[in-house]
Amino acid sequence: MRHWRLLSLSCIGLCGWLWTLAGQPASTDTAHVAVSSERPVTEAPHTVEQQPHAAMPAQAAHCGAVVKAHKHQLDDWILALQSEQLEQNWAHYTHRLPLCLQALAHDYMNYKQALTEVENTLTVHERFEALQTLQGQYFSDEVIAAWFAEENRWNAQTLERWQILSDQSLSEQARRELIDAHISQLPQEERETIVATQTLITLTQSWQTMDYNQLSARYGDEAAERLMQAKQTQTDWAQRVADYKQQREVLLAQGSESTSQAKIAALEQTLFSENEQKRLAVLLGND
Repeated sequence: MRHWRLLSLSCIGLCGWLWTLAGQPASTDTAHVAVSSERPVTEAPHTVEQQPHAAMPAQAAHCGAVVKAHKHQLDDWILALQSEQLEQNWAHYTHRLPLCLQALAHDYMNYKQALTEVENTLTVHERFEALQTLQGQYFSDEVIAAWFAEENRWNAQTLERWQILSDQSLSEQARRELIDAHISQLPQEERETIVATQTLITLTQSWQTMDYNQLSARYGDEAAERLMQAKQTQTDWAQRVADYKQQREVLLAQGSESTSQAKIAALEQTLFSENEQKRLAVLLGND
């Protein structure tokens, strides 16, 4: 889906809740999401000189009925401004858009600005309500249906999963059965997305404690081999760091400081590659 590629154009982060809600229970105390990291958009003083630029291709002077493609066109316009570092002065560049989209551009940018001001302490339910309220403030029903219907449906489904997972009156098994039943009723593409997310969460949380047979049974032989190699690489790195720290302490306790530092430098070159030495420096700097 196209809107996923616009990280700085993220609507409010509600869809991102899936990464937690699809894979593990959450409580009402922890189901919070941070405010979008999108930079606030402000209009610049009218003394700013407009720079000549070729207008974006317009479909027609009159756009006709509002469709999702118009939102994509606005997103492309914003990305173009960002690439030229002009997004702070966006109001001076609406002339690049078809005339019929220029008024919508103001509504869209003001809506996005309002999203950045939503409190980050709201619950999932409260943020979903805030999102719908803001959409109603800035857009007509026609625009909401064309631009946000898919997103709002996804968010509503996410909210339903959150309500199930945060219901402490249910046992863990009951919550899982209700979640499975909920997911089974979704369109195939959405089911596949959630299943992939669950797999990713499980892998991230538990792969280091699983042996080859467990990894192979769940993810296949090829993935199991790569994961076991990654595990061995991490183990090897941790051991070399431990050996280095131990030998460094011995060297520091012997001879002069200059002699010790020279020997420590030689030890680093023996135990670590050039890139690993940079990683080691960061690690030691955090100790």
